[in-house]
Amino acid sequence: MVRPLMWRFVVILTTSLTVASAADDEISLGRLVAQPTPLALCNTSSDDYGPSFDPISHSLVFTSERSGKAAIYQCSMKEGSLASPFSGTFNNDHEQRAFIAVAKDGDAVGIAYQGYEEQSYPGIVTVTRDDGRLNLGHPIAAVSGPFFVSHPAISPDGSRLVFTTDRDGGEGGLDLWISERRDDRSWSSPINLGRSINSERDDVSPTFLSSDTLVFASNGVGGKGGLDIFYSVFRNGAWQEPVPLDWLNSEFDDSDCFVMEDGSQVFASNRPGGSGGLDLWVAKRVVNGE
Repeated sequence: MVRPLMWRFVVILTTSLTVASAADDEISLGRLVAQPTPLALCNTSSDDYGPSFDPISHSLVFTSERSGKAAIYQCSMKEGSLASPFSGTFNNDHEQRAFIAVAKDGDAVGIAYQGYEEQSYPGIVTVTRDDGRLNLGHPIAAVSGPFFVSHPAISPDGSRLVFTTDRDGGEGGLDLWISERRDDRSWSSPINLGRSINSERDDVSPTFLSSDTLVFASNGVGGKGGLDIFYSVFRNGAWQEPVPLDWLNSEFDDSDCFVMEDGSQVFASNRPGGSGGLDLWVAKRVVNGE
């Protein structure tokens, strides 16, 4: 099943896991987590997806189509809280805006359409901050072009930008590509992450757990069905074979996984039990075995 709107840009427990890291021998990915449950305070009958965390407002940031157009919302995740759209020029009543990714220093990028000779394509743009507002910045020309680009992710140290694209030179379908930040803070020409991660089908929605651990979704490397969530570690100069996050995955589409500061894992899924379409689900860390 393809994602309703963001794919229309072109087409859009009880277990523990320890991840080996090149920078740190072992880091925890959530440790013991409860079975995923719908994040009801964010979900609607429309599609809700693309979770991230904003260190400035200390809130969950996500994309929702509840207004009829994709826009960026925020929610504190406290009981009784209501999700609300960000003010500022990034959200636009007449255009699709989606997939905000925020670095630890508050730098942000997102997805907006850009015009080319024959038609418009979604591409990565900078997002500027003004108090609580998110404002549309400028296109990142090194990674965008007359082809599909979406799902940006910035590494915690701000040095790497990974995104999804169908540009020439990939392995087939949608692939993950990476760009490095130069000393002048511009981005390098991207390179494909290679066959260890990319399949002949669709590999999408990356996020960084650390600067050398990437979480993403794929429907081309096995799994329970539809899109499933995997992680890969960068070690010895290469990204390692993906490992599934089986406690999150189902026979439906599961993607857009983001690990919050408390270890909770927020992701998007169209599995039964939500509010309709794609919903945000959360697998919370178990505290003291409870």
